[in-house]
Amino acid sequence: MCQPTASTHHNQGFSLVEVMVAIVLGLLLTAATLQLFIGNSATFRTTDATSRVQENARFAQSLFSKELRMTGYRGCLSKQNVPITNTLKQATTLTYNFTTTLRGYNNLTSSLPSELVAHLSGDPAPLVGTDLLLIQGPMDVPVPIVANSDANQVFANAGSENILSVGNIALITDCSKARIFQITGLTASGGQVNVAHSASTSVIPGNNNAVWDPNNKTQLFGSGSELMTYQTITYFLAVNGDNGQPAMYRKVNGQPATILLDNIFNLQILYGTDTNSDRQVDSYQTANNIIDWGSVLTLRLQLILGSEDTGVVTEPQAFAFNGDTFQATDSRWYMPTIITSVLRNRLN
Repeated sequence: MCQPTASTHHNQGFSLVEVMVAIVLGLLLTAATLQLFIGNSATFRTTDATSRVQENARFAQSLFSKELRMTGYRGCLSKQNVPITNTLKQATTLTYNFTTTLRGYNNLTSSLPSELVAHLSGDPAPLVGTDLLLIQGPMDVPVPIVANSDANQVFANAGSENILSVGNIALITDCSKARIFQITGLTASGGQVNVAHSASTSVIPGNNNAVWDPNNKTQLFGSGSELMTYQTITYFLAVNGDNGQPAMYRKVNGQPATILLDNIFNLQILYGTDTNSDRQVDSYQTANNIIDWGSVLTLRLQLILGSEDTGVVTEPQAFAFNGDTFQATDSRWYMPTIITSVLRNRLN
């Protein structure tokens, strides 16, 4: 009888060559996966950055187009050369002087004009080498006047208290004359709203002439007149103290300037002027070459917008801007844009 013998076959592991091949293949697969992840991450970062910049550009286009179109609107008085009586305190300052409705400053330096120093008191210093724009126009729709004014108030239609606010600067006109004043009180009574213009010190700048003579036709405003809130809006670039990057600021009347858009790196403005009174633009000029601000019919705003993050592009960008070359010094993504807007109250 044959006895079973032990098997001579033994299980064997992977050879060194096989292990090395497996490791290399694993490394190649890992590298490919990592490269795909890095590529997708870079693509996402670039797409996100460009989308945000383009969205900011669209917002700027919409806002400027809307507010510039309303520049100088004075209701039925808009196209009449009728003087406006300004009853405000500080009526001769840049903030509350409503005679031109438009003013610009070109290529600002660290030494600002005295009127800008006063106007921007307490606000961030404008970015050197950029432009500043100041426009004036209504905040909201006109409110009808329903009864003759008396010495201390005018009478607007019911519901006006939902549009007007104490402290608003207001313009009232009957198409033959107009007055600028500050609202110091609103009282709804008897189907109308009493709009007061007293000498109250609780509002700034306050009214220098708080009592109007209802027997004086130049100071009487009755049924058929209209009242609208009015404002001075200032746009300029300054460094955002939170992130150290330039931003566009918007200032209303004498209130502190607030950030409108972050990462705006340049603002240059050209003004389309009518030099022969035919209501057609004859040339575009910088602010320092404008003699008559009433001749400006259009504005061309040139901006450079940038991404919030660096590392978006592999090499710093360079492109034409405002007749020169913009050369970036970092890896943000930058985009130039031009906004052209018509001052329609001067054209039609």
